[in-house]
Amino acid sequence: MVWSVVRSLAGVRPSLRVPVCGVRSMHATPALGNKGRARKSPKTLLRLYAEGQLKGPEARQAAALLAEQNSEKGLRAPQESDENKSSDTLSLSEARRVIRAVEAARPRNAYELHIVTSVPPNQTNAFRGRISYPKDPRIKGETVLVFAEQGSEAADAAQQVASQLEAQGSSMRLVIGGNDMIGDTVAGRVPSFSRVLCTTSLLPSLSRSLARALGPKGLMPSTKRGTVVEDAEEMHAAIDQLVTGVDWRGDRVGVVRAAVGRISFSEAELRANVQALLDAIIHKAASGLAGTKVSAQVVAGYMRDMTTEQADGQTVQQRSVAAMKRALSIVQQVHLSSTQGPGIRLRLDDVL
Repeated sequence: MVWSVVRSLAGVRPSLRVPVCGVRSMHATPALGNKGRARKSPKTLLRLYAEGQLKGPEARQAAALLAEQNSEKGLRAPQESDENKSSDTLSLSEARRVIRAVEAARPRNAYELHIVTSVPPNQTNAFRGRISYPKDPRIKGETVLVFAEQGSEAADAAQQVASQLEAQGSSMRLVIGGNDMIGDTVAGRVPSFSRVLCTTSLLPSLSRSLARALGPKGLMPSTKRGTVVEDAEEMHAAIDQLVTGVDWRGDRVGVVRAAVGRISFSEAELRANVQALLDAIIHKAASGLAGTKVSAQVVAGYMRDMTTEQADGQTVQQRSVAAMKRALSIVQQVHLSSTQGPGIRLRLDDVL
């Protein structure tokens, strides 16, 4: 009885249609009206729109792109004008007056120069040097270890220079010794030092004992740096270079930061130091940093090649138009600041 009722109801229910299709028809995509037409790039759309060759949706799309570009240009224009207003530069004398007004109570603070160069990052490891300023900007002197055999000409010359520095009241100190001082240095029984000089005969012993300690600090003597001497004349020259010389180097993006004077310096003294540092940087960059050899004639084309006479009768070395153009290809920006003062961008034609 029950089964007969169920069968009768199943007959009343409409039957479902089962689609009959193959695998290929199941995965087929609907046909597009623009099948086979390649999409145009925004640049192509704008070009065709300007030529009047677009119609319909593509014309509306190109019009929207054009309106978007015009709006971006309108927003960018005030920013560029603000940048131009904020990039006002001063001469060195004007910047010095501003910084002196800020640092009036701190005459021993330093003038600092920040130089932005065009040296590529893959060459900044060799972008360094040593310069002798016309007026030394340092206040604290350095302690130099001089390794020389007792009784040799080099040791006697170092002792003579040490006596002269002490008589002059110089803050530089020379610590002179032979093989015994190598052991004292290893044991840490020497005062803190910032430079090392060595004679040729003691260099092998020094390398065996102190190369691992001095090498990472950049203090290991080397002939290339002029810190390995052989006789009294070379000892005198090396010590003179250490007394007046100051190291400079660029960072990994080619920016050089260095102290070029004190607030108490006169304008002439500050200008001489600024120009000396800029000339050293330009000479180093123009000489080639990637192992390339550059002739001296090419390097001379970047340096000062004109002599002019000022109103007070003094002669000043300046660059010609061609030399200035070459120098500007290396030095892009120069900023002068102080220890606690503002940073001021300098006019390149005034300092170069």
